[in-house]
Amino acid sequence: MLLNHEYPLQTKQLLIPKPNQILDLVPLSARYVKYYCAKRMQKKRPIMDYFNTINAQRIHGCPIGGIGGGTIGRGFKGEFCRFQLYPGIYEYITVPECQFIVNIRNEHNVTIFQSVLSTYNKPKKAPTSWEWNLDSSQCEYTALYPRAWTTYDLSKYGIKLVCRQISPIIPHNYKDSSLPCAVFVFTAKNVCNERRTVNITFTWTEIPVGVNKRKNSGKLDLERYSEENTCGVTLEQRVCDTPLTFTIAKNKSENETIHEGYCLWNSLKTSSYVWECIKKNGKLEPDPSQTATPPKGEKDKIDDSDKPKKIYKNDSIGLSNSISLDPGGCDVAEFCLVWDMPIIKYKKDRKVHKRYYTKYFGSDGIAGASIAAYALRNYKSWEKQLAEWQDPILNNSNIPDWLKSALMNELYYVADGGTIWFDVSEDFPETDPRHDFGVFGYLEGHEYRMYNTYDVHFYASFALAQLWPNLQVVLQYMYRDAIALETSQCRQSLYDGKYVKFKIKESIPHDLGDPEDIPFTNINAYNIHDVSEWRDLNLKYILQVMRDYRLLRAYSAPFPNERYYSMAYIDDVREGTENDLYTRSTEQPDEKSQDLSVDLSLDPSPVPNKEVPDILDLLYRSSEVVQECQEIEDPKESVTTWNAKQYLMDMYPSCAALLRKGLLWDKDGDGLIENGGFPDQTYDAWVMSGPSAYCGSLWVASISVVRAMAHILGQEEDEREFSKLLEQAKTSFGDKLWNGSFYKFDTKPSNKNVVMADQLAGQWFLRASDWNEEVFPEANVRKALQTIYENNCQKFLNGRCGAVNGFVTGRRSKIDTTALQSMEVWPGVTFGLASLMIYEGMHEQAFAMAGGLYNTLTKMGLAFETPEALYENGNHRSIAYMRPLSIWSMYQAIIARPPRINHINGQIHGKHL
Repeated sequence: MLLNHEYPLQTKQLLIPKPNQILDLVPLSARYVKYYCAKRMQKKRPIMDYFNTINAQRIHGCPIGGIGGGTIGRGFKGEFCRFQLYPGIYEYITVPECQFIVNIRNEHNVTIFQSVLSTYNKPKKAPTSWEWNLDSSQCEYTALYPRAWTTYDLSKYGIKLVCRQISPIIPHNYKDSSLPCAVFVFTAKNVCNERRTVNITFTWTEIPVGVNKRKNSGKLDLERYSEENTCGVTLEQRVCDTPLTFTIAKNKSENETIHEGYCLWNSLKTSSYVWECIKKNGKLEPDPSQTATPPKGEKDKIDDSDKPKKIYKNDSIGLSNSISLDPGGCDVAEFCLVWDMPIIKYKKDRKVHKRYYTKYFGSDGIAGASIAAYALRNYKSWEKQLAEWQDPILNNSNIPDWLKSALMNELYYVADGGTIWFDVSEDFPETDPRHDFGVFGYLEGHEYRMYNTYDVHFYASFALAQLWPNLQVVLQYMYRDAIALETSQCRQSLYDGKYVKFKIKESIPHDLGDPEDIPFTNINAYNIHDVSEWRDLNLKYILQVMRDYRLLRAYSAPFPNERYYSMAYIDDVREGTENDLYTRSTEQPDEKSQDLSVDLSLDPSPVPNKEVPDILDLLYRSSEVVQECQEIEDPKESVTTWNAKQYLMDMYPSCAALLRKGLLWDKDGDGLIENGGFPDQTYDAWVMSGPSAYCGSLWVASISVVRAMAHILGQEEDEREFSKLLEQAKTSFGDKLWNGSFYKFDTKPSNKNVVMADQLAGQWFLRASDWNEEVFPEANVRKALQTIYENNCQKFLNGRCGAVNGFVTGRRSKIDTTALQSMEVWPGVTFGLASLMIYEGMHEQAFAMAGGLYNTLTKMGLAFETPEALYENGNHRSIAYMRPLSIWSMYQAIIARPPRINHINGQIHGKHL
C-alpha cells in the first residue's frame, strides 16, 4: 500500500437505535448513567464507556512488542501511537518526538537530504525545526503481522531504503514471544555512481500518560551504556506509578564506542540541536550545553567514573547508526527498542505480579540492555522461524489471498488486546500448567475492559489453541478453578435492577476482571446481566475442552517418518480420514471409531510432553530448505505442549457437573434447555425465549461431547446417562426448532421467520473437534447454511459485508431490527460461520461471504482495530475486539477440508471473490 493511500469508506462509531428499541433501553440507560456517574466520582472509568467511545483512527499498522509485556502501536505512515504499557490501559496518542530520522550525505560528506521517516503531515506539536520531507507516493507499506516492511524510494538522492520491523510473536516459542521489544532493520542500497553515507537516527521521549497527558521530566533518569556487542541509551519514567525503562540500542562494530553516537535532549528546548547536529555532522553527538562529553577511549566499556551524573532536565534520548556505501553497495543499520516494566502492582492488591518474561531476564528493572542484546543477536532466527510458519500458508493455493492477509494481521490482538501474562511458577506445582506457562489474559476489546471474556473467547480461542496451545490450556485451568467459587457480595444488574451475587457455584464466570481493579482475583466485572443465568457460558467451556483435547492429542502424535512433514502428505486426504491427521500419521484409530479403548492411563507424575514433534510445525513446515543463519544464536526453546490425557482428566469432572447444572434450565423435562426471556447469552441485547437455535445447538453438542469424554475415560455410568439425554435432546431440538429450511431463532411466534446467522454454533465446534458422528442431521445443516447464505449474507448489502446476525424471511424480507445486535454484522461470527461452511463442503459460499466482509473492512481502513460490529450504514461499534480472531477457525477448517474444486488464490470457477 502506497503511503498516500486514502480509504474510500469513511465510517464512525455511532449507535442509532430504532424507535422500537428505545423503550427497552430506557431503564438500562438510566441505571447505566447512575453507575457511570458513581465511577467518575471515584475517579475511575467504567468497564464500558458509552459516553467516550473511540472512533477508528485509520492510521494503524503493525503494533510492536511480544505477548503480555505491553505493546506500542505504529501508524503505517511511520508514527508511534496507541501505547498500551500498563496492562489493559491505552493511551491513544501519537508522539512526534518518537521517530526515525534519515540523513544522506554525498561523497564530499555534505548533507543532501534529511527527513523524519514519516509521511504524515507534520504534527502541530512536533519539534519546530524537524522536517517531514518524504514523498508519500514514493513510499510503500506492507504488513504481515508480526512483521512489517516500509520501502522509501530516495533514488533522487542515490538511495533506496527499506525498514523491516520485527516483533517476536512466534508460535510455540513462549520465551521469545513474551519479550517487550521490537527490532528495526534498515537496509540501504546505493543506486547512484557516487559514494553515499546513510545515517539513521532513532529518537525517543517520555510518553505522556494520565488525564492531562503531561510529561513529568522531573522524575526521569537518562543514561547511555556500552556493552560487548551493543550500545544504547535508556530513559526511565513511571507509568501508573510503576517504573518503566525504555532502551534504544544498536549493534556496534569492534572499534565503535557510544561516545559520539547518542544524545540526551529536551523535547521542548533542545530538539533543534538534534536536527542541526545530524544535519551538520551526519549523526548525533552529545549536546555540550546539556552534559559534559564523556572522554573518548579505545575501550567500549564505560567505567563508573566516566558516567555522567543523572540529568533530570532532559526527557528524551537519541541514537545514531551510520553506514557508508560505495556505488551499488548495500548494508544495514539495526536498532532495538525495549520497554521494561517487569512488575505490576494493582492499587488494591497486596501482591506484586511479575511479567512472564522476567523468568528469563529478571524483575529488577534493569533488563533493557540484556533484552536488546538478545534481540539484536536473535532477530534473524526469529525471521527464520516466522518464515517457516508463514510461508506454507502464503504458498497454499487453497487459501485465498485476502485470507492469507487476514490470518496474519488479525493476530495483532493476541498481543495488543491489553494482554497480560504473569509468571506464577511459585504458586502452582509442576503438575499444573500454570507452573510452566503462567497465567494469561486479554481484553474483550480496547473499549470493553474485561479479561478473558469467556463467551467471546469461545470464538477467538482458535488462534491460541493452534498457535500457543499452552496459553489456551492455562486459560481453561483458570476458569476451571473459578467454577467452584461463590461470593457473598452482591451488586445491582443494570439490565433489570435486581441485586445478585457476583459469582455463584457451578458456573463459568463471564470474565476474569478489570485491569483497573485486581484481575484474576476480582472476577465477573461485567454488570449488565446476572451472568450466572447465562445459558451459553458453561456449554462453551465444555466444547472448548474437547476441541483442545483433540489438538493437544495431535501435538503429541508420534511422527516417525519424514514423509509426515510434507505438505503433500498433509493434503493427501483419503476417504474416512478427511480431518483426522492423527489417524493418518499413526495408523491408529481415533476415539470416534468403534474401538475407543485407547490407553489413557495417567503417568504417575503428569508433566508436559517435551521435545515432541509439533502438529502445527508439521502443518506449516515449508518444503524448501531454509539456509541456516551463519551467526551464533541462542538455542531455541524446545517445543512443549501440555499432556492431552491429563488435560481431559482434569477437565472432565467440571464438564460433567456443568452439564448436569444445565438441566435446571430444562423446565419441561424434554432434554432441551430453555432461555429465560432476557438476553442470557453472548447476544446480550437480544432476547431469546424458550428453546433457541443458538443455545440449543450448544447444549446438544455439549451433551455429545461429555458423553464422548465419559467413554474415553471409562466412565460407563456417566456415558449411559448422557447417551440417553443426548437422544432426548436431539429429538426435542429437531421437533421444536427445525422448520424445513433453518432452525428457528426461538419458539416465540413473532420470531418464527427470523434466521440467525449463528444458529449452528454447536455444530461448528463439533466439526472443529474432528467430529464425524451425525449429531445434527447433515441435510438440515446444509439446508440451514444455504438459507443463511442466501438471506443473511446475499440479501444484506449484496453480500459485501458478511452475514447480518438476524434476517426475517417472507414476503417482506428484511434485516431483523428487534434489537441492536440483531441488525449488526459481527466479523467474528461471520468468520466462524464461514469455517462451518468449509467443513460442510461449501467453500465457495464461505470465501465469498467472509471475503466480502474482509474487503469491506479493508476499504474502511480498520486494519489493526477490527471492530466487534458493523451496521448497514457502514458505521461500527467497539473497535479493536477479540472475537475476529475466529478467522483462525477458517484455517483449521481448510486444512481439514481442502477445496475439491478449481480454486487458486480466491478464484473459484474463474470468478474472483
